[in-house]
Amino acid sequence: MHALIGLVAGLALAGTALATPSAGQDDDITKYIINSPPVQSWQVNGVQTAPRPHAAPGVLGERAITVQARQSAQPWAVSAQMPIRGEIKRGDTVLLAVWARLATPPAGQTTSRLPVRIQQASAPYGSIAESTGEIGPEWKMVYASGVATQDYAGGAVNLAVHLATADHTVELGPALVLDFGQNYDANKLPLN
Repeated sequence: MHALIGLVAGLALAGTALATPSAGQDDDITKYIINSPPVQSWQVNGVQTAPRPHAAPGVLGERAITVQARQSAQPWAVSAQMPIRGEIKRGDTVLLAVWARLATPPAGQTTSRLPVRIQQASAPYGSIAESTGEIGPEWKMVYASGVATQDYAGGAVNLAVHLATADHTVELGPALVLDFGQNYDANKLPLN
């Protein structure tokens, strides 16, 4: 599934559709994407100057943003978000995949925690899916998945990455949100 998500995101970044066989029929997996994955879609809160996309060899699309964060009791004090344009229905299984790496680790460490989530775009910021992954100096995907407990209109939710978990510098590449609809087996989805 990890390789398939990487391929899907690559094709989404390139604007290409992917047809994969599923139970004897063609299934365009890009139809499940409900956000705009490229790094230009990131909006960063809690910093003086908004980061700009830059060259980033080794990550899909070879573009990233760099965010320097200070540790806070509220890990969302510095956060990166992307809007989710698609609607999500109650019972839909959703998956978030964020490419990230640790550019500068916290003092005395080689990794950092990276909480990611799909959440309401306004208070009370209820979570649909959330998880925390460990990132290090190499690019990796951090995942969160869940099942929606209510309906959400397009634009009513976003994806968020909470960056104030340590004094560190994080690079964020593309992020992808897939909505697999009703009755999807969440056991097929990747975990951190």
